[in-house]
Amino acid sequence: MKSVLQIIFGLLVFFFFGVCLWQAIAWPTQAKLFPLTILIPMLLIAALNLSLELMSGYGKRSMSGASVDVQSRQGTDNALLRRRTMIIFLWILGFLMGIWLLGFSLSIPLFVFLYLKVYSKEEWMLALLLAGAAWLLFFGLFDRLLHLPFPEGILFTLL
Repeated sequence: MKSVLQIIFGLLVFFFFGVCLWQAIAWPTQAKLFPLTILIPMLLIAALNLSLELMSGYGKRSMSGASVDVQSRQGTDNALLRRRTMIIFLWILGFLMGIWLLGFSLSIPLFVFLYLKVYSKEEWMLALLLAGAAWLLFFGLFDRLLHLPFPEGILFTLL
């Protein structure tokens, strides 16, 4: 039963991205660059996921029958799981607030740096290097290559 539900979900996800891609193709060139950059890889990933789900029915199942999530949760306290979920939710909320306040170009490297330094407790050099790489990728791809303007953060528009 679970496999059938996963296949149905995979079909719905594939259909969703397909419809979004079909809608975005009709847009003017400048408007459709960003959606196509996201939708084409997502449609390919959804197709890959769907094909793997369809082929998994023909392969051997694990003897336990339990999903990876259930297996990884065994022996873990529910309070700890709730705490970890809340922490990740707060990081995502903080990232969204950073985008709203500072804009994408500052929030992306700042978020990468803070997550690596504060939550993952990585070294300064690695956190700075990866934050710089995130900014360079964002700036190079969306600003220089695709020429997509992203709005300034609310703080910069107020100032």
